[in-house]
Amino acid sequence: MAETKKFGPYKGSKANGGRPIYVYKTKQADGTWKTTSKNKARADYESKNGKLSKDTDVDHKNNKGRSGDDRMSNLKAMKHKDNVAKENKRRAGKKK
Repeated sequence: MAETKKFGPYKGSKANGGRPIYVYKTKQADGTWKTTSKNKARADYESKNGKLSKDTDVDHKNNKGRSGDDRMSNLKAMKHKDNVAKENKRRAGKKK
């Protein structure tokens, strides 16, 4: 079994909107280390509810996602296309 170390949470970059992330370092069979990262809300949700498919997002119900409301009661799994539609609708309402 591969050794995995978890670091963080860290503040994300501009590329991910500053959302908190965890960084994982996994030791490969050849002795090298592979580094990956995962959105904190998704990692927390998956640790409690099991792994999600790649086309599923973890949505913040109250939409304060970047301000840090990552309580389990505020997270829900949602298909990516539905989450994008919800966010587009929210953004359209702000412009009025």
